[in-house]
Amino acid sequence: MTLIKQVALVATLFCSSIGVTHAQNFRPPEHYTLNTPDDYHKYDKDIIKCVNWLERTPPGEDDEHVKRAGRFLLEWMSGCPYIRFTTNVRIDAFLSDSPEYKVYYMGGWAKYALESKLPKPDRRLCTYAAIKTVIKVYTSISHAKRDANIEELVELDKASKLHSWVDERS
Repeated sequence: MTLIKQVALVATLFCSSIGVTHAQNFRPPEHYTLNTPDDYHKYDKDIIKCVNWLERTPPGEDDEHVKRAGRFLLEWMSGCPYIRFTTNVRIDAFLSDSPEYKVYYMGGWAKYALESKLPKPDRRLCTYAAIKTVIKVYTSISHAKRDANIEELVELDKASKLHSWVDERS
């Protein structure tokens, strides 16, 4: 085997192992308590890691782990005193045909709110980030069930019109 082929083989194996390790690198905390604001702050970094992992693990892959990660995220978001997730019927309707994307939407919201480090994150920017997360996951799945609503958002994003779409509905 030539040196070039050996290097290519090693590089391929290395990249493959990174992908497998990368997809398995988040595990929700086993025993967590969410009673005080400090309890929630303790898990801020875990929430960001959770959302990053969820973005790489679309619906249908590692379902049990996705459910556990989703439960952790939803429990954290439902009681977090410093990040308020709000729903908007005019915006959330795009998930009506694909409710499995709701956890990705909420995750994108939480991740943006945490990473922005603003005392009160802007709801519109959180919504935009949430939709971008859904788009990222949706477009990464070659076998995704087609959803006309999400595909419309993908097209709006490609045309740089997603921000104005969110603004019109907020």
